[in-house]
Amino acid sequence: MIKAISYLPFGQTFLDFVEFLGDYSTFIWVALKRTFTPPWRGRMVIDQLFLIGVKSFPIAMITAIFVGMVMTLQTGVQLVKFGSKGYVPGISWIANAREMVPAFVGIVVGARVAASITAEVGTMRVTEQIDALEVLNVDPIRYLVAPRIIAMTIMMPLITAVCLIGGYIGGTLVAASALQIDYVQYYMVTKKFAYMQDLYSGLFKTIFFGALIALTGSYYGFRTRGGAEGVGLATTSSVVLTLLTILVSNYFLTSILVYLLGNLG
Repeated sequence: MIKAISYLPFGQTFLDFVEFLGDYSTFIWVALKRTFTPPWRGRMVIDQLFLIGVKSFPIAMITAIFVGMVMTLQTGVQLVKFGSKGYVPGISWIANAREMVPAFVGIVVGARVAASITAEVGTMRVTEQIDALEVLNVDPIRYLVAPRIIAMTIMMPLITAVCLIGGYIGGTLVAASALQIDYVQYYMVTKKFAYMQDLYSGLFKTIFFGALIALTGSYYGFRTRGGAEGVGLATTSSVVLTLLTILVSNYFLTSILVYLLGNLG
């Protein structure tokens, strides 16, 4: 049956995709089991919190500030046409908290971190350092992958929460300079429309984004073959799949949250 499928148009591509999906899913399952069972390597987790978390903060903050500025400007330009300029702060906050800032921060941090993890772990693979860990009876997934998963699931919500402040400040500056909405009015309207569930729903999604970033980067690192060229190819594939999984998971997570929060209809 499998051989017959391979002769069909795009049949081999389909089989390769199914094989990849099975391998990727198996890796995720094993990695998550290692992550949620002791022993945990606290020192390595702390190192990763800094290396892939704290160092991602500057680019995440810059992204959030300009996302907030663009969102406020675009919302304001459209609402001014309908005489509803006063709703700009509320709409901008809801969009930024629930969707824009978490998604964009996930994308830029995901690209940076996934590339970093794949390059580091992939280099260890092609130089046989991972094989050396196995010879020494050290579980490489528990040693290399689990600390990165823990670090990313902790740091992504924290980074996003701080970046929401940056997005709000960016929106405030644009509202004051381009839409003539003073700072006090912007704050009061935002306070009126802001609900904690907006914040919680956005931060909740970033937990999954963080796990996907670490898992995808580690997967391609472990599957790297072919020396320096292989590391480059694996890094490219890792970034592409990371961005794709963030966008796809974002839709499904948003659908679930909308349903749970009773916002349908």
